Amino acid sequence: MSIALPCLKSETVRVGHALVCSFTGDMILDSEPVAAQALGAALDQRPALLAVDLAGVELFTATGLNMLLAARLRAVAEDVTLVLIAPSQRTLRVLELTDTAALFAVHATVYDALRLHPLRPPPV
Repeated sequence: MSIALPCLKSETVRVGHALVCSFTGDMILDSEPVAAQALGAALDQRPALLAVDLAGVELFTATGLNMLLAARLRAVAEDVTLVLIAPSQRTLRVLELTDTAALFAVHATVYDALRLHPLRPPPV
């Protein structure tokens, strides 16, 4: 499934019991519907692991941070492991400045995340 706005694109693919939700563009107020829908749809599938690939995110604002925090809360409540993939130094700086960096496991690649987080079948 792909969703696009001029400022943000998302694509979600399944890798075994994991989902990889990749974003490209700017995570700003105008892109909130795209990102929120993509993350919500991914969590609706109750994957064992949700990898949020931020390698293509150029601008990351408080809107992006709030979407990640909301997705993390839902993931914790539903026993879904949520990790971040390849956030830029600017995105990491936003997480550090807001004291939220420790809330997210960060991996360089999807393959690193898959290797370090054992996958179990999602609950029935």
